[in-house]
Amino acid sequence: MADPQAGGAGSGPGLFMSLRSFWSVLLAILYTRLDLVTTELQDQAVRVLKIILFGLIAVLLLHTAFFFAVLWLLAAFWDTSYRLYVIGGIFGLYALGGLIALLAARNLITSWPGVLSQTIAELRRDVEGLNQLAKKAEETK
Repeated sequence: MADPQAGGAGSGPGLFMSLRSFWSVLLAILYTRLDLVTTELQDQAVRVLKIILFGLIAVLLLHTAFFFAVLWLLAAFWDTSYRLYVIGGIFGLYALGGLIALLAARNLITSWPGVLSQTIAELRRDVEGLNQLAKKAEETK
């Protein structure tokens, strides 16, 4: 019986080395992609937290500022015949500001890059590369 390690006419050692090389490359690719996934998830989590934090701070500060501005305007025009115009103008500004904020939030949501988009693109490139290697291997046979 021929020893598979002896390097006779069979392709024993070459096959084992090829398989070992294949699996090491495959594991390296998977490790790299997993590392990329975790990095992307961390980046997305930080982005979401920043948006929430800055949004809450902005809402609190703008709400307080608008409250005092409205109070000041109403106090300034209360004893005049323009008080209804002032109240209507304040309403219009609030409605316009709310619409602008709503459109800005919609823009943030629609321009959000896909979750794990870089990882998916890398995996597609890996599949294409492996397919090309398989085609070359078939052509050499």
